[in-house]
Amino acid sequence: MNTAHNAIVLVDLGFGDAGKGTLTDALARRYDAGLVVRYNGGAQAAHAVVTAEGRDHIFHQFGSGTLIPDVATLLSRHMLVNPLTLFWEEQDLQQIGVTDTLDRLYVARNALLTTPYHVIANRLREYARGDGRHGSCGLGIGETVADTLQYPADRIPRMGDMADASAIRCKLIWHRDQKRAELSETIASLCRCSDLPPTIAGAIADLESDEELETAVEVYTHLAARLHLVDDRPFLAAHLRRPGCTIFEGAQGILLDQDWGFHPHTTWSDTTPANAFTLLRTADFTGTSTVLGILRAYHTRHGAGPFPTEDPALTAALPDPHNPSNPWQGDFRAGWLDLSLARYALQVAGHVDALAFTCLDQLSALDRPKCGIGYHAPDGAPFTLLPGARECLEQREALGIALRSVTVTYRDMPSCPECYAAEVAAELRLPLAITSWGATAADKRFEK
Repeated sequence: MNTAHNAIVLVDLGFGDAGKGTLTDALARRYDAGLVVRYNGGAQAAHAVVTAEGRDHIFHQFGSGTLIPDVATLLSRHMLVNPLTLFWEEQDLQQIGVTDTLDRLYVARNALLTTPYHVIANRLREYARGDGRHGSCGLGIGETVADTLQYPADRIPRMGDMADASAIRCKLIWHRDQKRAELSETIASLCRCSDLPPTIAGAIADLESDEELETAVEVYTHLAARLHLVDDRPFLAAHLRRPGCTIFEGAQGILLDQDWGFHPHTTWSDTTPANAFTLLRTADFTGTSTVLGILRAYHTRHGAGPFPTEDPALTAALPDPHNPSNPWQGDFRAGWLDLSLARYALQVAGHVDALAFTCLDQLSALDRPKCGIGYHAPDGAPFTLLPGARECLEQREALGIALRSVTVTYRDMPSCPECYAAEVAAELRLPLAITSWGATAADKRFEK
């Protein structure tokens, strides 16, 4: 009998949307995982899962193993939790017959709480940027993190505050007042526009509304009475001492990392496996761990920012129903697989054991697949992506600017999807662990 615990860490090697949800579901089923740990990001995740029975859900905060009976979720201390969207997601899951989600949800007490005012501030700032938008999801992630750098710790709302209606109301009132002051000039400028969209006008109104605040307090206290609020260190340590498997489900992609992505078109989150490693280390984990790097068979990007291999024809040929256009990110874009970006992602990931390659079924829509193998600068000189020092955002911004003007060198790839996947894995010097040929767990092939 195997008494060791197995931890599987999923990390997206692209700009996101590589299939973390469907792989989490498939791995949890294959290895009978009891727990899925969300180790970064917040409600901006959009992880699609489809079951063999035809149920489907886009997971935002619940772990993507939630459609499997008895699989629990831990929202760790590295998560940014929006209780309002958590409430609505729980309602959506009930509509498809999953009625015990909150019984299986554990939330770190010290996880940061994303409020309606974080969301409002995010949307107003992003809209005011006009053509200079960062590509935000409009869900308040950056605002939540920025407040921790700007305001005293005792003013920052955390999930453990929700149980006391009076205390959380006081924090929300203070927080709303700060956002009103921060945004006064932005709001004044926006209100001078004659064609302000209803979403923006509504956001400005909500910033002044007591009804919005009281609704938040009501939902927060309702959830607090039903949630399992825990200290995630002893909770995870106790879980990992038992035989079994835990899936660490990442959010977004490494190319959007707050330190390593191409600033300012990034997310305020550590999208590398670093947070997962920290959770394992502080839980004194002694089992085995595997880091799976996930790539689509082609690159995608939802939101503004550089995308060297973007191809409008590919975008038209490979629509993604789970990623519709929205007011904040704009259109979903597709491009050829870019080995330079993949190698850069692997460098900054620190450690990846094997590759999971998704969307191979969609290669049939392409006559002659190809991939980018390198860049040249406008002067014709070879251009190589080098991470440099972690602290140097200026370098990452310069890299992003440079990526807008490089010429990509392409190589034809095999039309046979199996051969295509094997060649990419060989180029990246990683064993190929999983290939995905569709939306369900049955569409996954485990190579070893």
